Order: sequence, then structure tokens, then C-alpha cells
Amino acid sequence: MVTIKDVAKKAGVNPSTVSRALKNSQSISLKTKEKVKKAMDDLGYVPNFAAQMLASGLTQCVGVILPPLTTSDRISQPFFMEILTVINDEAKKKDFTVSIAAGDSFESLRDQAMLMYRQKRVDGFIVLYSDKNDPVTFYLNQNNIPFVIVGSQESKENAVTYIDNDNQLMAKTAVNYLFEKGHKNILFVTDDEKAKVNSERYLGYASATKALKIKNYGNILFDRHNPFSLDNFITQIREKNITALIVIDDMLSVRVIQFLSFYNIKVPDQVSIISFNNSAYSKIIHPYLTTFDINIKQLGQSSLLGLLDKLHHYKKGYKKETVPFHLKERESVRDLYKL
Repeated sequence: MVTIKDVAKKAGVNPSTVSRALKNSQSISLKTKEKVKKAMDDLGYVPNFAAQMLASGLTQCVGVILPPLTTSDRISQPFFMEILTVINDEAKKKDFTVSIAAGDSFESLRDQAMLMYRQKRVDGFIVLYSDKNDPVTFYLNQNNIPFVIVGSQESKENAVTYIDNDNQLMAKTAVNYLFEKGHKNILFVTDDEKAKVNSERYLGYASATKALKIKNYGNILFDRHNPFSLDNFITQIREKNITALIVIDDMLSVRVIQFLSFYNIKVPDQVSIISFNNSAYSKIIHPYLTTFDINIKQLGQSSLLGLLDKLHHYKKGYKKETVPFHLKERESVRDLYKL
């Protein structure tokens, strides 16, 4: 069995240097770390993580907490699978593993987080949502458990790190883009009026319509399980002569396009749509969606690295990282100036 002493001899360094290199110590140069890594690869050395855990106090595992999965639509959102994949890939590079907490309520998620941490199964958490009255983050904060949030800022608690896009700016950009294409009757559409991301994007929509001096048609709910909601939606489009929709995400946009087709309303010929997330849904039917790429890869990488920074350097200060976005122009928006 290959030991640290064997690796040290092969790399021409002391065993203590190998040990520090395994912990990614800043006192070891990159050149030395690469030399140690090559020696480990050549010898087929596999670190004893149980021993490392005893030495460092770390489990080498991070917990990822999904939002309450209260509907089938939320469960099937591609955002969560995409960001989980990124977090897992980034964790593997750092010799960490990932455990997932999922449930249908905040209380269920809190209980899972408590159990995972008390049983020493994770070192900290990445929370994939933000909510003002969230019992999960309240518990984590009160017990000084390291965590980061992928979501909009809710407070400036000294232990909280937020990773997110500028959702207000994104929605403002959407309104301005549509306005430049000749659209003035623009409706904001969501399937969850309580979600923080919805309120942030709606604020951006409201701000942009005010700045452009065009009508704000409010925040309309599209609930495919509620006939009244659907009837109100189609009535608003017809009575207000709506020419463009800003829809909260790609999956809902696909449902909206299908619903409009039942009323012989074509996208983008009669109604244009701009969406968010640039998910797999954006190109599964025609017209392909004009949508914002929210840079899920950087959101996932930044959340994992932000948590590891807290674990290794015991950082507790408030931090907010804003990840850039960009618009993917496709087929779902019509230029009214080119009629």
C-alpha cells in the first residue's frame, strides 16, 4: 500500500509537505503541489479521507438544499439539475462530495439540514433559493454553520454570502429590448407571485416601464391548473392589445406558447415573448425562445468556491457576488418596425 512517505520520497519533499499539499495549504507553492500530485498519480496513491477528516475536522462533503418541491413544475425545472451538475463537477475537482436535501416544505428541509450537520455528514451548505422567513437559513445562521445562498439578497447578516444575477437589471434590459423593437404594450407573466426572483424581476419591469413612460400592466399569474387564471390571462392580452410578454422562465414560456396556439394567437407574429434561463426548453419547439442566459456554470462554481472559502479560511463576513448575464436573441420576438 502506497503511503505519504512513498509519495514524499518520489516527489523529493518531506512527508509534512505532502500532507499540507493534500490540504491545499497556501504555504505550499503551486509548483510543489503539482510535483506532489504527479508523484501521487505515478504511484497510484489514494488519500485516506477518514484520516484527513480526523486531522482537519472536515467531512469533505457539502450539502445542497433545494427549494421546497411543492409542484410538479418546480421539480422538473432544468435549472436545478444544471446547477447541481456544475456544483458536483466543481466539488470533485476539490476532492469533495455532494449530498442533497429535498422536501416539500421549509420545515422538512430544516430538519434534514440539522440531521446532516449533527451526524457530521457535511461541512456546510449551498442553499439554492432565498426566502425572507426561511427556517433553514435561520438555523444555519444561529448555529454558525457555513453556507452560501444562490439567490437574491434578503438580509445583511454577517455570515451570509449571496450568489446571484442582477434580476432587476435583467428585466429592465428585457423591457428596453422590446421597446426598441416597437413594443409598448408589454405584460409581465409569472406562475409564482410569492417567489423572490419574481418580485425582483417585476420590480425591474416596473422601473423600466416608468422610465420609458409606457403603461405598466402589472404582474399577471399564469396558472395552468386554474381556469380563472387562464381566462384572465387571455382576456388581458386581447383587451389591452398586448404585443409582448416577459415570462418568468423558459418552461413557463413554452406552456404559454402552447396555450396561445389554442386561441390562434401566434408567437411572434401576434405576440412576442422574451424569457429567462436559456434552458433546454428554449429550443425544444419553434419559435426558439429569445431568453437570458443567466450563466448557470458561474453560479454553480461561485457557490461551491464561496463555501469552500468559508470552510478553509473561516470567513464570516457578508458578501454578495453578482454573476453576469447576456441575452440570447432567437425567434420569439418580432420587430414591429419591420412590418
